[in-house]
Amino acid sequence: MKKNIEIEFKFQVLDKEQIENFLKNLNFIGEKKIVDIYLDTEKGDLYKKGVFIRIRNNKTLDFKFNLEDFQNLKMKSNHEHCDEYSFPLPLTNESIESINQVCKILSLQGIEAAALEELKNINNFTDSMIIDKVRKKYSDGEFEYSFDDIKELGLFLEIEAHASDKKNLEKIKEEMKKKIQNLKLKLVTTGYNELYWRKYNFELYKQGRYFLEGVEENGRIKSFDRRVCKRN
Repeated sequence: MKKNIEIEFKFQVLDKEQIENFLKNLNFIGEKKIVDIYLDTEKGDLYKKGVFIRIRNNKTLDFKFNLEDFQNLKMKSNHEHCDEYSFPLPLTNESIESINQVCKILSLQGIEAAALEELKNINNFTDSMIIDKVRKKYSDGEFEYSFDDIKELGLFLEIEAHASDKKNLEKIKEEMKKKIQNLKLKLVTTGYNELYWRKYNFELYKQGRYFLEGVEENGRIKSFDRRVCKRN
């Protein structure tokens, strides 16, 4: 599977009209509804380890985690990058070996049959949360922008770019920041999972690996400024 580096900034939208006017000047790519069902144990064991397994639109099974963070759970982390593995649904026999390789990395039970229910049952997974959003996607020819309306969470803007190596990452990040520097946005330094649990189960949120900027955790203020994802 080919790897690339995804650079992403996520923001809460503070002025909807301003953002809509900004996006009007970009190339509209399309609009779609995205429903992500996240799997976890009843106690949130995956979330606590910074591991995210989701079913997207009943079309893909995705594993997302930062291997270094997972292997060093006591280490403080700023969630700068993650490995992502995606498998089409329904699962096929050809995907079993790859899924089991990922499960082995994460100390999860592998599957013998190409069945999502087997993966859930053998690992005691339940449908932990649902992130339901309408996404409008735009491009300026250099970067892509996603305007997300998320049920029960609000409006968010993501700006992202891709790179083949790490040589120009800092330069790209600075260029991305310039694009949106005059917009009324609040930086979000976690994924939507953390936002969801922070709103609906704060005790579980506090047990996670990643925190919003300015949120106190174990007597310390966490401060992150970016997320970089490495996709497989």
